[in-house]
Amino acid sequence: MIVRPILFALLVASMPLAASAAGRVLSTTGTLRAGDTTLKSGDELPNSEVRLASGTATLAIEGGRLLLTGPARFTPSKSSFRLDLGGLLSVLTQSAGRRFSVRTPAAVAAVRGTDFFVSVGTTQKVDICICHGALKVSAKGMKTLSMAAENHLNYRFWIVKSGTAHKKSPMIGH
Repeated sequence: MIVRPILFALLVASMPLAASAAGRVLSTTGTLRAGDTTLKSGDELPNSEVRLASGTATLAIEGGRLLLTGPARFTPSKSSFRLDLGGLLSVLTQSAGRRFSVRTPAAVAAVRGTDFFVSVGTTQKVDICICHGALKVSAKGMKTLSMAAENHLNYRFWIVKSGTAHKKSPMIGH
């Protein structure tokens, strides 16, 4: 019966979070671990490094949902994610004063209620796609790049000796 999983997901998403939790795990199709602890649906997301060996993990955060694609390595907090490896699709509601950022090895995406995708590959090349809305990307050695689109705008970022380089790139990964 399909109603039970849907009701469970709604119940888990509406459960209050501890003040220190970065979010909550809604579902996983792979193994999601924080240190030696395996995280499952309903568990709070710690403010420490989390790894997803393969598959996906859907996470609830204040003001939105995140879909991680493994293999992934990230460190969440209430207002930001450090994504060192993997893919992250974000759907955030617009909220006055709500700030959220995704930090990668090559760039930082600052978001204010936007649908976007970030991918960090094993070569540390970073793709940031604004799916709908607006965000600002900053990185060492480059001017802040404002990105806005109603339908997918993708840039690739990579580290060079003088800082970070970037260019428009085809949409990938989602």
